[in-house]
Amino acid sequence: MIILKHAIKISAPRSTVYIALTDPEAMRRWHIGTIEGTLLPGQVLTLTSASGKRFGWRTEKLEADSFIVQTGVEGMGTSVGKTLTFNLSDLDEGRTLVELADGEWSERDPHLPFCNTHWGRALHNLKTYLEKS
Repeated sequence: MIILKHAIKISAPRSTVYIALTDPEAMRRWHIGTIEGTLLPGQVLTLTSASGKRFGWRTEKLEADSFIVQTGVEGMGTSVGKTLTFNLSDLDEGRTLVELADGEWSERDPHLPFCNTHWGRALHNLKTYLEKS
């Protein structure tokens, strides 16, 4: 089994990054597509891509400015049941390290490379939004 792992350094404080990841209004500024719902424990946030693909994530745990844990409850292929984790940590000069883990994936899952590309793009959009704000 594979867990997709991504990381990006963003020139913004952890609290600002956390808000961009958890506040639906802030998410709308960098996410491509639509957003429905909220990020609260037990609640579902649904993301619909510009191409119409829907993914629902139930929030399991939130720790302010530190981490987010969600479980896939709606989506294409084998996305239901996967765990999505964001960890935020401080770097020098007010920057934040964002680490993302998405899994578990079968090596043969045909959606694996596409999801990997999607998360890279999403983190790049997040970084661009926060560093231009």
